[in-house]
Amino acid sequence: MNRFLVALTLSVAVLSAAPLKIDSPLSTLESFKYETPQGRQMKIPNKTKLVIVAFEKDTGALVNEYLNTQSPFYLPKNNTIFIADINKMPAIVTSMFALPKLQKYKHLIYLHYSDKLQDAVPNKEQKITLLRVEDSKIKEISYISTVLELKTAIEK
Repeated sequence: MNRFLVALTLSVAVLSAAPLKIDSPLSTLESFKYETPQGRQMKIPNKTKLVIVAFEKDTGALVNEYLNTQSPFYLPKNNTIFIADINKMPAIVTSMFALPKLQKYKHLIYLHYSDKLQDAVPNKEQKITLLRVEDSKIKEISYISTVLELKTAIEK
């Protein structure tokens, strides 16, 4: 019964979650569901220092193209994760075209299929959202749009 109440409380908190801001706990992001293009459920690692979030096809492509030029261990080595919010993509397009392409990348991609993430994570049109994390709290929220900015942010 206690587990049910905890799960219910977390569900209500996620559904009514205010947008992330400076000093928001990283655990706010941990309450969302993520999976790899291969369908494996994912959790945000405790050591995460940077969260890269793409909400649009073009910004996601920019991140994927850059990461595909790096070692498969580039993101983990830099305590970084990449979340691609693909909730706007029609399911048939996702299953027939996007997932097969995403499965070919050697880097880890956290896919999110619900519009809840877009409501919780600040975002701007044609920009990639960066969430800098320190002591399990969001310490900086910024937006980028170039490969150089992405590389600099990851290797900071």
